[in-house]
Amino acid sequence: MMHTATQLPEIYTSEAGAVYQCERHNRLMLSFAGELTVLKLDAFLRLKKAVDSIDLDAMANSPERSSDFSIITVCGCDRCFVLTLAEHHALKELLAGAKFVLELNSMLHECLNATLV
Repeated sequence: MMHTATQLPEIYTSEAGAVYQCERHNRLMLSFAGELTVLKLDAFLRLKKAVDSIDLDAMANSPERSSDFSIITVCGCDRCFVLTLAEHHALKELLAGAKFVLELNSMLHECLNATLV
């Protein structure tokens, strides 16, 4: 059996990583911190919500050692993210950009389909 490499459509890229879309398996692929994480859309949205829920200002201003890192796990994702403040900020930016592009793409499809009907 021969496997061929396929190009995945890029959703969003930042200096920290990228999010790709696998239409064949209906998944999003998050490339961050040297690792690739495969997510269903609902797990991607849960991950974004979990990342957004952490107060970065409080994390930065806290003198406690436990505030140096955030640990994020979500249902539907087999990866546990252990992030420094800078990594957390970078992941937050990456997920926000990807979600924006997904929403924009969805709105464009709705507009195009509405004019065709």
